[in-house]
Amino acid sequence: MFASRVFSTSMLAFALFAAAGGLKSQPSPSLGVITVLKGHTDTVEAVALSPDGSLVATACFDRNVRLFDVTSGREIRTYGGQQGHVGQVLSVAFNARGDQIVSGGADNFARIWDVPVSFPIKTCSTSGAATRVLVAADGKTFGVAGADGITKIFPAGEEKGAIELKGHTGAVTQLGLTGTTWVTAGVDKTIRFWAADGKQSASYSLGTTDITGLVIGQSVFTSSSDGILRAWQLPPQPIRAFPLLKEGVTAFYASTDGNTLLFATADKTVTLGTTANNTPAGTFTGAKGPIDVVAISPDAATILAGCSDGTLTLWDRQGKVKGELTAHTNGVTGGLFHPSQPLLFTAGGDGLVKGWNLPIDPKQTKEKAVKHELKAHTGKVTGLLIHPSTGQLITSGADKLIRFWDLAKPDKAVKEIGPLAGPVSNLTLSRDGQLLVGVVGKDVLLWNAADGKETGKLTQTADVLSLSLSADKTRVLIGRADNLATLVEVATGAVVQTYPHAGPVRGVLVHPSLPQVVTASADKTVVVSPIAVQRITPLGGKVAGIAISPGLDRLVTFGSGKECVSWLAGNGQKEKTFATDGEATSAAFSKDGQKLAVSGTEGSVKLYTVADGKLVGSFAAGGPVSELAFHPTAPQLVCLVKNQATVWSIGFQAGQPLPPEFGKSIQAFPHPKGVSSPVFSPDGQFFTAGEDKLVRRFRIASDVPVKNLQHPNLVDCAAFDDTGNLVATGCHDGILRIWDVAKNAAIKTINAHVVTTPQPAQNPIYAVVWTPDYKQVFTASYDHSIKLWDVASGNMVREFKAAPDPKPEEKKDEKKDDKKDPPKKDEKKDDKKDTKKDEKKEPPKKEPPGPPGHRDAVFVLALSKDGKFLASGSSDKSVKLWEVASGKVVRDFPNPDLKPVFPDEPAPSHPGWIHGVRFTPDEQFLVTAGAAPRYKSYIAVWNVADGKRVFGAEQDYGPIHSLAITNDGTRLILGCEAPRGRPEPDAIIIKFPGKEK
Repeated sequence: MFASRVFSTSMLAFALFAAAGGLKSQPSPSLGVITVLKGHTDTVEAVALSPDGSLVATACFDRNVRLFDVTSGREIRTYGGQQGHVGQVLSVAFNARGDQIVSGGADNFARIWDVPVSFPIKTCSTSGAATRVLVAADGKTFGVAGADGITKIFPAGEEKGAIELKGHTGAVTQLGLTGTTWVTAGVDKTIRFWAADGKQSASYSLGTTDITGLVIGQSVFTSSSDGILRAWQLPPQPIRAFPLLKEGVTAFYASTDGNTLLFATADKTVTLGTTANNTPAGTFTGAKGPIDVVAISPDAATILAGCSDGTLTLWDRQGKVKGELTAHTNGVTGGLFHPSQPLLFTAGGDGLVKGWNLPIDPKQTKEKAVKHELKAHTGKVTGLLIHPSTGQLITSGADKLIRFWDLAKPDKAVKEIGPLAGPVSNLTLSRDGQLLVGVVGKDVLLWNAADGKETGKLTQTADVLSLSLSADKTRVLIGRADNLATLVEVATGAVVQTYPHAGPVRGVLVHPSLPQVVTASADKTVVVSPIAVQRITPLGGKVAGIAISPGLDRLVTFGSGKECVSWLAGNGQKEKTFATDGEATSAAFSKDGQKLAVSGTEGSVKLYTVADGKLVGSFAAGGPVSELAFHPTAPQLVCLVKNQATVWSIGFQAGQPLPPEFGKSIQAFPHPKGVSSPVFSPDGQFFTAGEDKLVRRFRIASDVPVKNLQHPNLVDCAAFDDTGNLVATGCHDGILRIWDVAKNAAIKTINAHVVTTPQPAQNPIYAVVWTPDYKQVFTASYDHSIKLWDVASGNMVREFKAAPDPKPEEKKDEKKDDKKDPPKKDEKKDDKKDTKKDEKKEPPKKEPPGPPGHRDAVFVLALSKDGKFLASGSSDKSVKLWEVASGKVVRDFPNPDLKPVFPDEPAPSHPGWIHGVRFTPDEQFLVTAGAAPRYKSYIAVWNVADGKRVFGAEQDYGPIHSLAITNDGTRLILGCEAPRGRPEPDAIIIKFPGKEK
C-alpha cells in the first residue's frame, strides 16, 4: 500500500508542521520485543493473523509472502518465486478457516495461496477404528476399512448413502479397488470381493496365514506372513456349494476326469453329483452300516459303499440295490473298480485285499466270487491303489508299510517302502503313475513310484485326512483335521490357497483340467471352489507389505530384512533390491513410477530412482515410518510416524546436487490416536485412517498460487468472506471487485471511487472490510472518503464523507456594519424603534456540525464485532471512530503531545501517517501504529469510550506499515520499513503496551 500512496497538498503542509516542532518531546519507552520474524529483505507492508492466532502472514516489498509460527517465530513457508508476485506485495489476508490467504500486489494480481494447516478440511465417521482408506478414480468416492470388520463406501465422498460391506469376522486391514469391485482382506485371513452394491461376490481364505499387503494390477496381489507373494485371478470366480447335507461327510470319491463326485454322509446316504453344477444327480440309501468308502464303476453304472461293519452295498444309477455282501471282518477300509476288467477291489480292517468278480452275486460261493485275495498287511489296510501302467496294486497299512503287488504273483509283494514313522493313513498316485503320495500323521510324504525313494515331505500343522494331486504333479490338495484344506506347491511346500470348513475335511479333489477344487467336510458341506491364485512367488521370511508401480509392471515387497525387493509383476521374477536403514517397514512408488521411497526401523527415508536403483538422497523422519505416500503432482512425500502424518519436500534435478529444501518438513498433521493409510486423491488432497473412528481429508499447501485474480492496476487490498468462496479486492483503479474463487472470475465490479466530474479520476482503494453478515463491504480510498457497498446489488449504502476544505477565517468589517440606510421621511418614530428592535434579534441557532471526516487518504479500517462502529486511520495523521448507521464521526482521538493543525479542530492522533488500526479483542481499546519523523515508528493505545490516549510513544522499529493483535490481546504484530542505518526491515512481535505478558 505504501508504495502506491501519494502525498496530498494538505498533507505536505501537515508534514512540514510536524517537522517544525509540532510534536512535543516525550519519553520513548521501549516495548518488549518477543520475536523477530526474520527473512524479509524489504519493507513489510502488511501483516495478517490466522483466525486461530497461531500463524502470521506477512506481505513484503521483496515480492514474497511469508508465513510464520506466532509462538516460535519460525518461518513455515515463503510464497513467491516464478509463480508468485512479480511486484511489491501490498496486502495479505486469511480466510475464515485459516487454510488460505489472499495477497494483493503491484503486479496487478491478487493471488490465493494454500496455508499449511493441521486440521482436516473434512472428516467422516466409521463404526470402528479406521484402518485403511482408498480413493476411487473419480477422486470423490472413497472406501474405509474398519477394525470392526465393516468396510464403508462413501459414494461421491458423502456420508449420505454410504454402503457397508459386511462379512469379515475381524478387523479389515487391507483395501483395494478394481473397476467397480472392492477388494478387502482382514485378520480373519480371508480376501473378499464385493460388487458395487455391497454384495459379496467371492471370498478366499489363507487359513492360518496373515495377509499383510494388498495391491491391484492385472491381478490382485497379496503379501503374507508366510513369505509368499500371491497373484489372485481377476475377475473373481464364485464358490459353489451343494445344498446343505443332513449329516457330515464320511467318505468321498471323484472320477478320474474330475467331473463326477460321490460322497457319503453319516446318515448312511450316498449322493451323486458333478463338478459342473452343485445340484445332486441322485441319492442312494440302504447301506447296513456307517459308510467309510464310496466308489463308482468306470462306466458310471454301479455305485459302491463300503461300511464299517464290513458289508458292501452296490446300487445301479436309479438307486436300486444290485448286491449286498459281507466283505471283511473288521470293516471295509478301501474300495475301487478295476479300470478295464470286471473286478472290484476292497480292503479291510482284517489286513486283506480282495478282488471280486463283477457282477457280484451273493449266492455264489466265495471261491467263485473272489478272484484275488492278498494278505496285504498286518493290521488294517489303510490305502488301496491300482498303478495305471503296470496294473500293480499298491497298498498301505497300519504296519507302517507300503507294498506293491503283482496280481499274477500275489504271495509276496514286489516292492516295499518302509517301515515308516507311523501308519500310512492315505495314498494317492499321479496320473502317470510316477509319483506316489502318502500320509503319516501330519506329514505328507512323496516317493518315486519306480524305486520307492522318498522325494519330499510336506509337514502340516494338523493330521491329514485326505489327499488329491494335481494333474501336472506340481500341487497337492490336503484335507486336514483342523477344518482346513490346503493347496500346496509340491516343490517348495508353499501354500497356494486354503479352503476353510467348520469341520474336518474328509475328501478333496484338484480338478485335472479346470482351475478348481472340491472339498467335502464333516460340517455337512461339499464345496466347489476356484483356484483363485494364479501364481505364487516365495519371498523368504515374513513380508510386512507390498507396493505396486503405477504402470502395474513392478511390485516391491518389504520386510523381513534390511531391503525392499522389486519383482516383475508379469512373471514374478526378482529384479533388484533397495537398501533400508534397519528392518524395512514401508515402500511407495511415485505417480510416474520412476521414483521409489523406502523406510526402515531406524527412522530414515531413502529415495531411489527405479530404473537404475540409485540412491537419490535420504532424510530422518523422526521415527520408524509405518507408511509412505507420494503426492500425485508435487515433489512431496507423506510419512506416517506414530500419531502424525508429515509432508516432506523431495524435489531434485537428475545429475544436480540435492537442493537445500530436499528432506525439509513442509507440513505436519497430528492425530489424537494411531494413524494409518495415507492415500491421495487426484487433486492432491490426502486421506488418513484414524483409530478414533475418523477418516480425515487434508490439503497440503501448494507452492504456487491456487488462483490468480488479474486486475488492470495495483491491488492494494483484499479480503475473504466468511465462506472463503468470495474475495473482495480494492484496486488502484478505484474499482471494488467481488471474485468467485472457484470460478476465478469477478462476479461484481463496482466503480467505488471512480469519478467523472469535475474531471475523470480513479482514486485508489486502500482498504476493504466485510460487514459481519458478509453482505456489504467498506472501502477506504485516496479520495479521503469511506464508502459502504451492497455486494448483491452493487449500490452504495452509505458514504462516510471527507472533511470539507478549510475556509480562511472571516474578519469583521465594522465600517460596513455602521453604515445604515437613512430612514424615509414618511417613516414614523415608532417604526424606527421597531426596526431597531428587529435588528437586535439574533439569528436562529444551528446544530454544531460535529467532527469532520478525513482530510487525506484513508489507509486502514477496523470494524467492531457488532458492525456498529468503524475506526479509520489516514495520511492526515488522524484516527476517527464512525457510527456506521449514520455515517458520522462520533469520536476523534487527539494526541495530547501534538498541537492542532486547524483551528477549532482536535490535534492529530499521530506524528506521521497511520497505517495500522485495530480494536483489542475486548474492544475497550483501539491500537494504532504508523510512521514518525526521522524514520521512526509510533504506537498508540486509545480508550474507545472517551478517545483518550492510554499509551503513545515513538519506537526505533522503523516506520510501521501494518498491525495485528493476537487473539488473547497480549501481543502486537508489526510490519515495518527498515529503520535508517539498518539494512533489513523487521516483522516483529511485541508485548502489548502496558501488559506484562
